[in-house]
Amino acid sequence: MKKAAFVFIFCLSVVFNGYSQTKQESIKELFHLMQTDSLMDKTFKTMIPTMFKQMQSQVKDSVALVRAKELMTYTMESTKGIVKNLLDEDMVLIYDKYFNENEIKDFIAFYNTSSGQKLIKAQPDIQKEMMQIMFQKYIPEIQKTIKAKVEEMKAAENTKTQGPQ
Repeated sequence: MKKAAFVFIFCLSVVFNGYSQTKQESIKELFHLMQTDSLMDKTFKTMIPTMFKQMQSQVKDSVALVRAKELMTYTMESTKGIVKNLLDEDMVLIYDKYFNENEIKDFIAFYNTSSGQKLIKAQPDIQKEMMQIMFQKYIPEIQKTIKAKVEEMKAAENTKTQGPQ
């Protein structure tokens, strides 16, 4: 009886392991169709000029700007390897967790359509526009909010140190 139970459990583990492997291979196929590697590369290439343009409006020292751009470029280049690992390993596990095999196959079917391919091609431009809007419209507002909070905290600290009058 114990042997039969062991054989049954062993067979189940082989079946589920095979299912998982097939599903993970499907996820990798999906990522290939989505062109995640090239999308990440294009995203990095559009981020640097956008971030640099934002920095130029705040930093007036040309030497500091050149060094900052070199540092940004270096950081983005060195980050690519980390992102590749994220996509090849961690994202596969995340997709495996949140989507079943049929959903992955549905995604694959979509990205094989002309609409899916159009979305892939437009994605870097969409991200670039989002970054520009974020840096032009929202980051200055966030900076104002932070500056106001810092001033509020300084005033509160000054009131504490001076004591009641």
